[in-house]
Amino acid sequence: MYSRLILLLGLLATGASAAPHKDPRSLIPDAQPNRAGACTPEKTALTLADAVSLALCRNPRTAAAWAAAQAGAAQAGAARGALLPQIDAQIGPTLNRSESFGGTGFVDGNGQLIGGGASVTTNVTTTARLGLSWLILDGGARSGRIAAADANAQALRAQFDEATQAVILEVVQAWNLLNANRAVETANIANLNFAQLSRDLAAGRSRAGVATSADRLQGETQAAQAELTLTQTRGNVSSAAARLAVAMGLPPGQPLSLAPLPPLETAAASTDAEALIAQAERLRPDLRAARAQLEAADANIKVARSAGRPSLGFSASNSLQALDQSIDRNLTSAGLTLSVPLFSGWNTRYQIAQASAQKAQQIASLEQARQTAGLAVYQQYVALENALAALIPARALMASATESADLAQGRYKAGVGIFADLLNAQGALAVARQQTVQAEFNVRNAQAQLARAVGDMDVWQEPTP
Repeated sequence: MYSRLILLLGLLATGASAAPHKDPRSLIPDAQPNRAGACTPEKTALTLADAVSLALCRNPRTAAAWAAAQAGAAQAGAARGALLPQIDAQIGPTLNRSESFGGTGFVDGNGQLIGGGASVTTNVTTTARLGLSWLILDGGARSGRIAAADANAQALRAQFDEATQAVILEVVQAWNLLNANRAVETANIANLNFAQLSRDLAAGRSRAGVATSADRLQGETQAAQAELTLTQTRGNVSSAAARLAVAMGLPPGQPLSLAPLPPLETAAASTDAEALIAQAERLRPDLRAARAQLEAADANIKVARSAGRPSLGFSASNSLQALDQSIDRNLTSAGLTLSVPLFSGWNTRYQIAQASAQKAQQIASLEQARQTAGLAVYQQYVALENALAALIPARALMASATESADLAQGRYKAGVGIFADLLNAQGALAVARQQTVQAEFNVRNAQAQLARAVGDMDVWQEPTP
């Protein structure tokens, strides 16, 4: 019999030393989506797609959301463990020592035997136990917990998608802002060149005695103002570049070379608002998360109801015991246990009521999220329509202001125009350039905001209307 104890001890030791499988049910996703590309800028001229890939690879917000999604998948796997038998092992030696006294002796306060005799018995009892327990029926508690865990995992995955889209929007907005500031810088350089040419014309005519000193001074003032504006714009460019770099997970001082933007068309959006709202119902991650949370709340009602239903369990065990390697004993037991809840102080009723109220709360939250999403889509749709509509007159204004400024400068150079007209045309051209850049920025930004409201940020690769 003692050989059986040695064999059981060896089997238990081998099982305890074996490394468990990391994910035996293959439920935990390993690779985070959108991290396949390089995490460092490799191109000399980054496209918007490159910028987004860098951000998704390096941004800590998506990394944290992905870890939460993995934790939710692991929780779903753990919930399935209740469907299988549970096996446990116990191993342990126990030292037993007994001391008996005989004769007329007694033990004093210091524990010393006075008179009489004493005998001491010492032995070691070694026990190895292997037990199995299996919950056969539980009134639906396990299936409810599994359904709740699965729904929670889906909600966490949807929250990862939500974080991903938020990061993409942040990058797109920073990208558009930097390009807009660089376009403003280019426009202000043109404004400065135009103002310097007007100043030189006024100075030359003043020296020739065909213009007043007031023209020369006004020309110098406008040129200085244009140079100051250009200096301020370059500061905005540096700030916008730092914002984009940080959005991509790079140092704020990282030099950035951007690929040219695709041209913008003035055509209206091809899909109407109602179709986009229906699309948002299907694609938006926050709505998917809210629906998953509603499913979890429904499963929790099933779990609460199971507490008032009977359960049936099976258990079995085998124990081997050795005493000083000379006496051993084998104990085996097996049995079924039916548990019937009779009264719990109405605890089950209140748990069911609580779970039902939480489901009602999730229903209301989902409806609120749907209404908010629909409003966001409609508002961003209108914003894009307005931005596209404003782009047409802005470009027309730019063309007419350019022609008017060139004409005014030519007339003044030919001596048939006054400097005030040239300054007015020059100022109108500067305003037209600024408004055209702003109009294009508004269109690109509205495109990104509408895509975010719909829940489809794939358009960030080539943002066109």
